[in-house]
Amino acid sequence: MSAVYRRIHTELCQMLFRQSSFTGAAEPLIQWLLPWFNAGFYAARVLQIKPQAGCLRLKLKVSRLFPLFTPGQHLQLRVNISGVPTERTFSICSSVQQLHDQREIELAVKIQPQGRFTGALSGELTPGNYVHLGAPTGDFAFSQDSAACLIAAGSGVTPFFSMLTSLSRLTVPVLFVYSYRGTEQLLFAEHWAALQAKFPLLQLVLWDSAVRGRLTPERLFAELQPELHGNFLLCGPTEFTQDLRAACLARGVSPTQVIAESFGLIQRNAATSQPVRLVLGRQQHDLVGQGSILQRAEQSGLVLRYGCRRGVCMQCLCDKSSGVVRNLLTGELSDAGAGRIQLCISEAVSPVELSSEGLIV
Repeated sequence: MSAVYRRIHTELCQMLFRQSSFTGAAEPLIQWLLPWFNAGFYAARVLQIKPQAGCLRLKLKVSRLFPLFTPGQHLQLRVNISGVPTERTFSICSSVQQLHDQREIELAVKIQPQGRFTGALSGELTPGNYVHLGAPTGDFAFSQDSAACLIAAGSGVTPFFSMLTSLSRLTVPVLFVYSYRGTEQLLFAEHWAALQAKFPLLQLVLWDSAVRGRLTPERLFAELQPELHGNFLLCGPTEFTQDLRAACLARGVSPTQVIAESFGLIQRNAATSQPVRLVLGRQQHDLVGQGSILQRAEQSGLVLRYGCRRGVCMQCLCDKSSGVVRNLLTGELSDAGAGRIQLCISEAVSPVELSSEGLIV
């Protein structure tokens, strides 16, 4: 009965208010009393904004309602950019202890100067401002059940920094490799020596590609020789993690031992677009344009719910009733039957029919 109730509740709210909940519909009234309120988000006060290594490190004060997270998880950051609420997804880079003891979390936001979100943050935020955070989510996590090799490139170091600083002790050998380009791009530079001294079982490799050259899979396995029976956690640009994952599997590492999180999409613009029909409530929409299904929906004039736009946050999950889609992160093809897909990283390679109750903004 609970599933039926939720469906009726969602459909009624969408029909009456074009929102997925009564709380969302009542948000303007609540904000009149509590200006920092955002439905589905936690308010957080900006304590510090610190540029470092091409990122903005944000220290945020959260209330006791904000849930504890598992090191390695990410969340949505919502900021008003030129008066428009805008969200992006970032990994938490602070320790669980910092949240528990001080009610603080930290994010390291990679600055894209031309980016609508990250490029505008430094001009939009000052200490004392409020931002809004989604609940922590994701299963990119480190376990001390066996030896591990943690490999990061660029801002992909952020979840690993949270994992390592959250440890009270280390009971298995860990090889941590952090590839960055030039000392000015080394995130958390002031902490690495202390972490190495704290954990004798931690082998820390700071790989400056400006000096040592690109960290390729061949160089990783030849020069650093990670233990192949352990777990591999990879985080960085899509091409970087794909190459490393393929190299691990080629050397006999089990697919269950390789956990990867990446940013950036494989860009494929087909010469001809396959038909896509999207059913939202009682309305059907035949999508035009090219690109991911989310991009095509936007090109068709639809405003849909999304979060990270890179396959991490699961905000754009949708039910596929038929058709084949390609995952733009992995290149994998779905089967032709029913299933759930993420619109931001799915491209139609055959006629596709989709339906959703919760995507309307």
